[in-house]
Amino acid sequence: MQVDKYQLEAKIRQHLASRTVSDEFDIHGETETVLNSIGASLSEFGGKLSFYGKDPIVPSVLRFGTFSAIGLAVKAAQIASIWRMKTGQSQNIHVDVRKALRRFATFHEGTLELVNGLPGNMGSDENTGVTANFHQCKDGRWVFFICNYPQMRNTALQLLQCPPGHESVAKAVAQWNAAELEEAGGKAGIPLYMVRSPQEFLELDVFQNVLKSQPLISIEKVADSDPIPFQQGGDVLGGIRALGLGHVIAGAGLGRALALHGADVLNIWRKSDYEHSLFHYTSNVGLRSSRLDLDDATARQRFDQLLEGADIFFSNRRSGFLDRYGLAPDELCKKHPGLISATVYFAGREGAWSERTGFDVSTGAYAGPYWLESLGGTDTPTLTPHTTPQISIISDYVVAWLGTAGVLQALKRRATEGGSYTVSVSLSRAVAWLMSMGIFDQKYARTMAGSNDEHAYVDPDPLLAETPMGFYKGVAEQVYMSRTPGRYKYPLLPLGACEPEWLTR
Repeated sequence: MQVDKYQLEAKIRQHLASRTVSDEFDIHGETETVLNSIGASLSEFGGKLSFYGKDPIVPSVLRFGTFSAIGLAVKAAQIASIWRMKTGQSQNIHVDVRKALRRFATFHEGTLELVNGLPGNMGSDENTGVTANFHQCKDGRWVFFICNYPQMRNTALQLLQCPPGHESVAKAVAQWNAAELEEAGGKAGIPLYMVRSPQEFLELDVFQNVLKSQPLISIEKVADSDPIPFQQGGDVLGGIRALGLGHVIAGAGLGRALALHGADVLNIWRKSDYEHSLFHYTSNVGLRSSRLDLDDATARQRFDQLLEGADIFFSNRRSGFLDRYGLAPDELCKKHPGLISATVYFAGREGAWSERTGFDVSTGAYAGPYWLESLGGTDTPTLTPHTTPQISIISDYVVAWLGTAGVLQALKRRATEGGSYTVSVSLSRAVAWLMSMGIFDQKYARTMAGSNDEHAYVDPDPLLAETPMGFYKGVAEQVYMSRTPGRYKYPLLPLGACEPEWLTR
C-alpha cells in the first residue's frame, strides 16, 4: 500500500506544537485505518468491536493504552475473520483499554508473571552500568545503554575501556561527545543511543529516508503458489506451523500470538543463544523450542527440513544475520512456495540504521518518547532523563501483534490466491505511529491518570497453569472473543526442551 510519507511527519509536528488536553480519541477509526492499510476491514469478521477505557491511564504523555488496545484489536479482528472464512460464524470482540495496557507492560513490575511465586530476572547483567542506564556525556547530552545480554555488555565495556559498575561507566562516558559515542556504539554492534527530542528524531536520515515512507505493516507477495486453504475444524490456526528465530519480546511475542489460536510454534535457539528468565516468562508462553547449531551442517540440514514443513517463518534478527544464514525473506519465499516470512526490524530492512541493533526502549531514547516524559516535560522538566512513567517500555508487544495481523492477512491471501509473502514491522516505525496519535499536555496527563474508572490502572485477567517449570501465573490476552478466545497447549516450557520436529497435523 502506498504510504503518504508527509502525513506521518505532519501529524507528529502538529501534536508537538499543540499538546492534547482531552481524552477523546477515535479508537475504532484508527483500528479500521490500520486494518485497511493491509487490505483488511472490521466488517470482515461480521460482529461488533467494542472498547472500554481511555488514556491517560498512567501519567505518560503518550497514548499507551490506546496503542496497546489497537494492537490487540487488529490481531483479534484478523483471527475472527479467519474463523468466519472457515465456519461462516461471526463473533463479537471487546478490548478493555486499561487491561490492554497491563498486557502490553507485563514484566516491568515483577508481580504479574511468576513461576512458583517468583518473577523472572536479568540477574546476570544487573549493576553493570550498561543495562538500562542513562549517562551524561562531556557535551551535556545524554546516552542510553541497554546492553542487557552478555556479549553486548562485554562489547560495551570494551568500547568504554572500563570495568562494570555505574560509577566507572559514567566516568568513561563523560570522556565522549554523545553523537560520537552513539556512532561508535553502532559500529560496535551495541544498542547505545543518544537521547533526542522528537523534533531531532524527525530530522534524522533514518526517519526522513526510511521510516516516514515505510508502512506500519508491510506485506509483499514475492512468489506464486497454489492456494492453501485453512484446515477445517479445530482451532482457528489448526494445522499452521510456525518456525521461529524469535527472542526477547517482539519476535517471540509474535509466536505467542499464533500459538494462542492453535498454531504449532517451534522456536529455535542457537547453541550459544541466551535468554533472560524475565523475557522467557512472558514472550515464550505457548511456544515449543529446540536448540540447533546453525553453523553445524547436520543441524542446519535439520533446520532446513523444518522450513520445508513450515507455513510461517518469523524472526527479529538484523538483515545481516538473516543473510549470513541464507534466511533473507525474499529468497526464503522463492525457495519455499507458500511460505510467509515475517521479520521484526529495529528500523528497516534496508537503508539507514538497517544494521543497527536495538530494543524498543532504544527507540524511547533516540526517537523522543523519553525526552517528552523528562527533559522536555511541559509540566516539570527534569534535569536527567527517565523512562516511561510506571511502565518503562515502549512498543515490543504492540509490534508483535501488528506483525501477527500482517501474517494473518498473508495467510488469508494464501488461502484464496496462493503465493509466498514477506511481512515486516519495525520498532522505530511503531513509535512514530504512537506519537502520531497525539501527545498529551504533561500536567493534564498527570491529573487525569487514575482519576476515574475509565482511566484506572486495573489488574489484568490472569493466566494460571501447572507447567513443567512449576506453577505459572501470567497475564491472559485481555481480549474477549465470543467464539475463539484461544488457549495455550503449552503454557510454559523450558527453553530448548523439545525435539526439533513438527507435531502431527
